[in-house]
Amino acid sequence: MDAAIPERFRLRQYYYDPDKPPRRYPVFLKPEWGQNSNGIVRVHNIKDYRKFQEIAGKTDMPFIVHDAALRKTEIEIYYLRSPDNIDNYAFLSITEVTNTCKEHYPINSIHNPCTIYRDITHTFSAKQLQTIWFSLRQIGGFRMARVGLKADDRKGILKEKFQIVEINLFLPMPLVLLSENVGLVEKNKIMKKTMSIAGRLVKDIPKKESGKQILFQKFMPHQIMDRWEVTQ
Repeated sequence: MDAAIPERFRLRQYYYDPDKPPRRYPVFLKPEWGQNSNGIVRVHNIKDYRKFQEIAGKTDMPFIVHDAALRKTEIEIYYLRSPDNIDNYAFLSITEVTNTCKEHYPINSIHNPCTIYRDITHTFSAKQLQTIWFSLRQIGGFRMARVGLKADDRKGILKEKFQIVEINLFLPMPLVLLSENVGLVEKNKIMKKTMSIAGRLVKDIPKKESGKQILFQKFMPHQIMDRWEVTQ
């Protein structure tokens, strides 16, 4: 994944090693295969960093150390490429993620009651959306993805002054469906449209492409997180 992200957008990440602490804190410890932020832990000092070995040493799941993004605005961009023109998009939505608890470096997710989603796609012009797409299409050749990033503001997104926090590729949900400023009727339209596009994209996947069985690996972080909370 690092190789797919241009260096100017990339945050430093590496495999967890209790004997090789980070240069600065906080950092996030993330299961290599996870979903909905399950299993992610934020650590603020070397003591907690090394203590996590009590959990990491009991599972075959590799953990990644991920530097915290210093920019303040969290944005999630979901896209589906066009089945008719793979260089363009057929659907793109931009969601601003905020945390009502005002926590520093929050782990926002659908499981965090302080997390609020708000659709801001309509605040960008068609030309600006194409500018954003030009940046996104440089990040791998993914047919469908949700890209989480941090920027100082919306101008930072347009000027490519942002950092990639994560790229969700395993059946990513368009977070516009959770946005509080989008009505149910519009959400139903979005669901029908995105599933129709996704169905066409799946048909275009070459049969010679091999997959990797990751579903059950993604269940593991639920149990890992429970064990970590018990030891804290």
